[in-house]
Amino acid sequence: MSAPDYANLGLTAVRVHLDGAVAVVTLARSKQRNTFTDALAADLVKAFDLLDKDDRVRAVVLTAEHTAPAFCSGAELGGGWDAIKNPETEKEGEHAHRDSGGRTALSIFRCRKITIVAVNGHAVGVGVTGLQLPFDIRFVWGGAKLAFPFVRRGIAPEACSSYLLPRLLGHSRAMSLFITGATVSPDSPLLSGLYHTILPTREEVFPAALAFAQELAANTSQTAIAVTKSLIWHGYDNIEEQHIVDSRAIRILALSPDANEGALAFKQRRPVKFTDKIERLAPWFPWWREVNTNVRKSKL
Repeated sequence: MSAPDYANLGLTAVRVHLDGAVAVVTLARSKQRNTFTDALAADLVKAFDLLDKDDRVRAVVLTAEHTAPAFCSGAELGGGWDAIKNPETEKEGEHAHRDSGGRTALSIFRCRKITIVAVNGHAVGVGVTGLQLPFDIRFVWGGAKLAFPFVRRGIAPEACSSYLLPRLLGHSRAMSLFITGATVSPDSPLLSGLYHTILPTREEVFPAALAFAQELAANTSQTAIAVTKSLIWHGYDNIEEQHIVDSRAIRILALSPDANEGALAFKQRRPVKFTDKIERLAPWFPWWREVNTNVRKSKL
């Protein structure tokens, strides 16, 4: 497969460009307050699926233009909630619905590269759940308003957030945020620990996130990152099985070209030059059962 040309993918709701080994994905609906639409979801899914496989890319940063009125002001509700219906899945019935925020969150969550979000504006609903929670690292403007309004709009949390938020913050704080439909600031005790860095101005958020991404891209191993992320999210619920899987992980990685390079660079006191590719981890990786969320159609 040839390397993707991100400028010619036909993306309309986001822009993607490479800054060295860092891919920058910018929400491009500033005039619409970056509201979340099916087109935006489709663009993000397409972009992250490609970035996951692109060997040139070691880290991904998602952001919005710092002059935009909001990072993402939630779902586009101009046409009401009927907009969530997909004619094809409606033929099958309600069990076939897959929410677009969830499909987006899964594509980000499954990306094996370092993923960073630079939240340089206010965020509502899916702007928090789908466009922040699935990322590895979160940078945020300290003045941002972050809203979890679902129960105040008569709906449930979406975008896989009922899975992610309790695991990131604990059940008690997740319940407080969801049940109250709260709007909070990044320094709220309810969000303690969610953000890697809180910046005083929105203009500082993306440059700080990009510099952070570039440092990691230059000094970390793609294979080690992919395995480490997966050990955390796809580990076991008991210490014995986790010991078995992380023992195999370190056995496989310790004999890899990147491990050899890491040891040599340390011994020679020089910067590392990691070259290993994630595909080398097959067939062991992934070791867990991947769930196919696509709907098997029963009707023409």
